[in-house]
Amino acid sequence: MNILARISDTLYHGTIDTIAAVDVTKGRGNKDFGKGFYMAVEKSQAIGIMNKKYNEAVRRTKSKNPNQFSKHLYEIKLNKEFLQTLKIKYFFDADIEWLDFILLCRSSKSIPHDYDLVIGATADDNTTLCLKYYFDGIYGKVGSDDAKEILMKNLEVENLGIQYYIGKQEVADKLIKSIKEL
Repeated sequence: MNILARISDTLYHGTIDTIAAVDVTKGRGNKDFGKGFYMAVEKSQAIGIMNKKYNEAVRRTKSKNPNQFSKHLYEIKLNKEFLQTLKIKYFFDADIEWLDFILLCRSSKSIPHDYDLVIGATADDNTTLCLKYYFDGIYGKVGSDDAKEILMKNLEVENLGIQYYIGKQEVADKLIKSIKEL
């Protein structure tokens, strides 16, 4: 199967920050595919992320003044020619391989892989709690097939959106052809 044919060249990013240019170092660590810049295939998914970030920021602010924050939705166009030069990891399914990759990335302080672009299911809103239970051994011995099976069931993988991840600045600079606020 030709992976490049499956890659969308229009993606979306929802945030409470203004973005003139992508800076992969601003991403938070311990995320699904590592610290970096994430994009969604569906506009609705990016809007959901944007609203979640906004609500979290308002909740964490002592003044609870929502006017301190603003919502920003971006449309991102990728350079399709540059895609051909990249080392890409594409998870076609949210399966055990995908789960093992997420567990590795979420438990590492650095980026534990050398992929330029990672594409796959995004873990849902209860991911952090499910992963905490997994790492605390509540589902069984950490690393065991039984514990991973319970974790997979609790992540509700059939309801997940697709995310694109870039962790290297030099890749972001060449791969992202344009970014505009909607």
